[in-house]
Amino acid sequence: MAHQLSPSQSASMDSKYVIQQLEIDGADTPAFLTDRMRKAFSDYKRTGNRSDIELAVISAQKVLGITEENDPQRARTLHNLGVMLESRYERTGAMGDLEEAIGMARLNNLGNKLESLYEQTKAMDDLEEAIGMARQAFAAMPDDNPNRGVILHNLGNKLERRYEQTKAMGDLEEAISITRQAVAATPIGHPSRGGYLNNLGNKLESRYEQTKAMGDLEEAISVTRQAVTATPIGHPDLVSWLNNLGNKLSNRYERTRTIGDLEEAIKVARQALAAAPDNHPDRAGCLINLGIKLENRYKQTGATADLYEASVHLYEAWDTRTAIPFHRIKAAGRCIKLLTLQDKVTAAAKLGIDIIHLLPSVTTKLLDRTDQQYVVSTFAGVAADLCALLVALNQIDDAVLYLGQGRTVILGQLMDNRSDVSDLAKTHPEIALWYKELRNEVNTPTRSLEQDVAREHMLQQRIQATSELNTCIEEIRRTIPGHERFLLPQTAAEMQECAAGGTIVVVNITEYRSDAILISPTIIEAINLRDLLASDAKAWLEKDWSDRRRAERAAKNRDYSSYLTWLWHSCVKQVLDRLHALHESVGCELFRVWWIGSGLASSMPFHTAGIHDTSTDETAYHKIVSSYTPSIKALAHARQQDKDMKRTTGSLLVVTMPTTPPGGEKTPANLFGVDEEKKTILQLSKEHMSEEVMVQPSVDQVLPCLQHCCIAHFACHGWTEPSDPSKSGLILQRREEIRAGNGGNANDNEDKVVQDRLTVGRISEMKLKHARLAYLSACSTAQNKAEELSDEVIHVVSGFQVAGFPHVVGCLWPAKDRVCVEVASLFYSSLFGQAQSQWKDGKTAWALREAVLAVRTDDIEMPLNWAQFVHYGL
Repeated sequence: MAHQLSPSQSASMDSKYVIQQLEIDGADTPAFLTDRMRKAFSDYKRTGNRSDIELAVISAQKVLGITEENDPQRARTLHNLGVMLESRYERTGAMGDLEEAIGMARLNNLGNKLESLYEQTKAMDDLEEAIGMARQAFAAMPDDNPNRGVILHNLGNKLERRYEQTKAMGDLEEAISITRQAVAATPIGHPSRGGYLNNLGNKLESRYEQTKAMGDLEEAISVTRQAVTATPIGHPDLVSWLNNLGNKLSNRYERTRTIGDLEEAIKVARQALAAAPDNHPDRAGCLINLGIKLENRYKQTGATADLYEASVHLYEAWDTRTAIPFHRIKAAGRCIKLLTLQDKVTAAAKLGIDIIHLLPSVTTKLLDRTDQQYVVSTFAGVAADLCALLVALNQIDDAVLYLGQGRTVILGQLMDNRSDVSDLAKTHPEIALWYKELRNEVNTPTRSLEQDVAREHMLQQRIQATSELNTCIEEIRRTIPGHERFLLPQTAAEMQECAAGGTIVVVNITEYRSDAILISPTIIEAINLRDLLASDAKAWLEKDWSDRRRAERAAKNRDYSSYLTWLWHSCVKQVLDRLHALHESVGCELFRVWWIGSGLASSMPFHTAGIHDTSTDETAYHKIVSSYTPSIKALAHARQQDKDMKRTTGSLLVVTMPTTPPGGEKTPANLFGVDEEKKTILQLSKEHMSEEVMVQPSVDQVLPCLQHCCIAHFACHGWTEPSDPSKSGLILQRREEIRAGNGGNANDNEDKVVQDRLTVGRISEMKLKHARLAYLSACSTAQNKAEELSDEVIHVVSGFQVAGFPHVVGCLWPAKDRVCVEVASLFYSSLFGQAQSQWKDGKTAWALREAVLAVRTDDIEMPLNWAQFVHYGL
């Protein structure tokens, strides 16, 4: 007979005590243990008591220990143990349970475990595999199967997870439909019905956030209330249901501004927190949600008690070490802003530094580019806020150092992957080879593999290689003189070395304050830009300059001129005045500046700021030779690439696309000026280097030519991907075979010309040895439309920089054919008028400045025609 436990014993029982109870019972038969396992798991689903899930897991483990490998019941037990380990992971957050569950689920129920792994790592491949497994399970199930609701519910959740990352509405619509079916297939009183109702509410809320259909939000609130009502007090899932109900009420408050909704949301959030013990996996989420709601009430009422309490809860969420790192970072990022509002600058700065130190644990090299972008977007703005706080504390060097570590994280990893090891190879060839082999293995793509088994095998290899790579790097730092800082972040002195020949100017705009940090070989100092207000910056950045219909062009250009005047007075002129003061004895005619925008300044056109009329030369063009760099590390990378470049005459590659095949919403316009642009460039270059011309090529045709060219000139359309900047690129074309229908002859197959995109992801995978200059005469190649990734500076220009071009010319927005031809002609005329050995000394940036100034002369009132051309690099 089973040993009866009191409620107090059940609440406090741990694994050791459970084992003692089993030994007292002394029945080590599979039948007894299986019955005990089922009863304990059923009790756990009903009550949520931790002791029940512990008893269920240990019983299942003992069953496996005494069951033969060929026993037909072994597979069923493996399945049951996998389910229970997943439940214990959801209860305790212990990763060991999840990993063990996945191992067993290779035989049974794989999809749910892969989804849970995705929640930890955000690796999209795990989620895709989980969806595939769930679809297979649903397709194989008869309509009258009692588990139909479970399978439907699982598939709906996985589709929702994919929607959250890709924003594909088809996934969300299917998820809602499938989850409705799951609810309908589950009777009232069933233990799982509350969970299905809760998840239906979440999906409806997601659709509301996209469509703003109030009916979806109202239904979401209604079904989530039903979920709460259907779940007994003490059940571990009640915490999540309450959390979600509070969030939906808060969402309705944001729409209607009815204070009653916010008050109820706070009340429900407090209930959720009270129901979550210290070791509950969702406790950090409860703290975050309550903190956000209190922050919203502070904004509405100005009650400082709410501000203080909100910051306390957010800090506690950050300090919950068992929480998922993404949740911790989200909490800390908001907490920094609230501490700043309370003038707790030192505490806010310390918290920001702690976040930066946590980043390597979430921006792992195991993730592919898309997944990395998703992860990095979760801590958008933290580095800029920390920089502002450290400047306020007069810790200028630290402000620059931490800004460098918290921005351009993905580009930084790509550049590390191309780090030069030639010096290491000369003295320690074996360890250099070990490092390079591991680096290549870690960075081998896995998404392209079609077979799940092969992809899984490769992923396991990558995990092992990543561990070995970290060991290798530590050994290089520890044992080889001169390599103590191998792949470590730059020091302040190393950053100053990057400014040789000029000044790096970092402009950082945050809600707290705005500053320009000047970095030269001799100084690092900050200028507080009191007139550069975040509110003004947001107003300017929200304007749309792209839709320039003929009737609107004059007004749009006047407005843009006003923007440039504001940027001149509030920022660039103050930087210039300080540069004059620092270099007064030198008497510089033109200053050499590398601009870095951070925070709200990440996309601002400092190079063209000024008062643009014929009566004055108060512009950046007349005072500064401007370049941009995504980061100081990127500038160091460009300098290293220039140093390592094979010093041959090289060749000029010219790629043109006079016409572009259809793709997307509309067919791109013909580029009538590219032929003239090509002829002009070839005429100017013919005495200086060999030439290769490619008209209407494919990506696969272009890539090999980039390997040996010195200059690459692209005259084509560009594309900026709003949600995934790694998919932005240059539009080329390829031929795609269209097969004849059934019964048709193979000879009847036709070729169709389709778009072929040379994406940021594709170009940044290259490692070029001869590259000097990429001139991208294409739309918006220096633009990143993904707001949450603005500080990552991922666009086509930076992709070419990573590939190895120390100089890249691009455009912030589309340019007219006539202007593209004229600027290119003037640029190359100036460039080829110099010796190639001079190109690295600011001459390339000078040539672009001269070209734009000449075009500007005859079109000064229309800055949107010529201000988009920018130089990145040396």
